[in-house]
Amino acid sequence: MKSYLKIIISATLLFLFANVQAQRKKVITKKTAASNKTVVIKLTQRNFGSPTSISEITDVIESDAAYESLKNLIENYGVTITYSDNTFRAKELLNRGDFVVALNAALNSLKNKKEAAGVDSSLINTYDRNRGGAYLTTINQVKDITESSIYYPASKSLIEQWGIAAPFALNKTLSANSTLPEKEVYDILRVSMGYNSAGINPYSPGITRSKFAIVLNNAITQKMTEINSLHSIQQAKREADRKQQLDSLKKVDMMRRDSVAKEIDLRKQEAAKQEEEARKKLKEKKKN
Repeated sequence: MKSYLKIIISATLLFLFANVQAQRKKVITKKTAASNKTVVIKLTQRNFGSPTSISEITDVIESDAAYESLKNLIENYGVTITYSDNTFRAKELLNRGDFVVALNAALNSLKNKKEAAGVDSSLINTYDRNRGGAYLTTINQVKDITESSIYYPASKSLIEQWGIAAPFALNKTLSANSTLPEKEVYDILRVSMGYNSAGINPYSPGITRSKFAIVLNNAITQKMTEINSLHSIQQAKREADRKQQLDSLKKVDMMRRDSVAKEIDLRKQEAAKQEEEARKKLKEKKKN
């Protein structure tokens, strides 16, 4: 009887052990299969908006850190930085594609401001420092952008109009959906707009859209200060030149008037002399 019980117990234990091993093998197989599975994350490009007022943006309020900067970018400079669904998405990290679009819009806005102010752009132009030796000279060289891309117009403008290749990698790609390190944002703004700031975090792997709006607004404000200063200098010079011209004209006019007055005096004197001589002759005739 005892032998029979031992056989039953042993068989039961063997069955349980085999079952546990089988279950364990299934779990390991599932984990292995899961670890080898390729997960494809589809990134959708958001179309950009063109609001004229900050009040159109639905996810921004006045207490937000970037509110005033975003308001200035939208209402005073027309920078493309929000999406067509009227959102800004301040907490998201800035991607390379959105950066290119915003930078190009900022440069075009500054160009229009300079032309309106009548400022000689060659005096403050830092846009084309990459021209000549740039590793990109045409949009056709960029490998990962086609004409149907929402980033195509801005990329083409940066490369072909401004001569700026800095936002693109040396392998001639944009990688539009990848994040942009904070240091690279500051470096590109320095090269393209002459912007310098001590507020950079060189170790940050990305920059939020909120902070980018603040930084870009500061860069534009700094450039506008330079434009306005040069405009004031040129305006003062024009006023000085105009005053000098008026003074010269006044001097010429005074000289002309003096000359005319002298000529009149001389003629008066000559006329008086002739009259005096005529009287003398008439008097002598009467005597004779």
